[in-house]
Amino acid sequence: MKKLPLYVAGVIALCVQFSSSGYGQDVGVRARVDSTRFVVGDPITVRIEVSHPRGLTFRLLVGDTLGAFFVLDKSNFQPQSDTVTATSIVVAKYDSGTAIVPPIEFLYTVPGDTSLHTVASNPLILTIVTVPVDTSKDIRDIKPPLSIPLTFAEVAMYVGILLAIVAIAYFVYRYWKKKQMEKATDAYVPPPKAAHVIALEELAVLKEKKLWQQGLIKAYYSELTEIIRRYFENRYNVRALEETTDEILHELRKHSHAAPILEESNTLLTLADLVKFATYQPGIPDHEEMMTIAYKIIDKTRVVEAKAVTKPERMVAIHVDQ
Repeated sequence: MKKLPLYVAGVIALCVQFSSSGYGQDVGVRARVDSTRFVVGDPITVRIEVSHPRGLTFRLLVGDTLGAFFVLDKSNFQPQSDTVTATSIVVAKYDSGTAIVPPIEFLYTVPGDTSLHTVASNPLILTIVTVPVDTSKDIRDIKPPLSIPLTFAEVAMYVGILLAIVAIAYFVYRYWKKKQMEKATDAYVPPPKAAHVIALEELAVLKEKKLWQQGLIKAYYSELTEIIRRYFENRYNVRALEETTDEILHELRKHSHAAPILEESNTLLTLADLVKFATYQPGIPDHEEMMTIAYKIIDKTRVVEAKAVTKPERMVAIHVDQ
């Protein structure tokens, strides 16, 4: 292979150098912003336009910061024509004062040349200010507190908690009431008279009052059931004056000798409840029948004391001699 003459090699090297320097002189970069005054933290878009010969490729040499600015975003290169390419970056600064966006550097390559070349934009002088404060107005929140509506799940949860509290309170009350009844049972003092004697005396007094004959129906049934409830307390040692009809019947079922009066007790107490709490108006036969039932309840369950049986004295026959 023949070597090129020295003058030919020198001409080629001079041409390459001239071509490279020619490209460098023909590439121009211009950076601009829409304003030179921004508020602290505002995103600032720096628009960059590169003028260049045909066929050049570019790469932006910018990291996460650019001088005193933080880089928020970078755009791809967009060809505007064969000789103009545009791009942009978004920066921000978080303190006030005058700041300089330094020249933005690019790498570019020339067609047919593997070497890398650099070019930079013009610097930009910006003023960063804080948010102005109106001292004539009171200090207040930027936004009022938000009102967040309750969801169905939250409402269901609150209702469930409320029901649980009510249930716990009910069982605690029942437990306390049971304990009170047990204490009362332990301290039970029998009445000075037999239970049926007290009840019969009270029924006699009630009959003399003639309440239902005067139209005092509710008062009549209240006193009648109170007499029977008191009889149950004295006879069976239950807190009948404080219990409901169902609770009284439940207590009576525990006593085998109360079985004959369960149906009659239920009839009397239930009818009285209807009169007292449901404004039920029974007929005149019902008034008399309830009094009769009351006497039957007492008669069937009264305590009968067994009388002591004494043996007759033995007769001794005395014979007298005539």
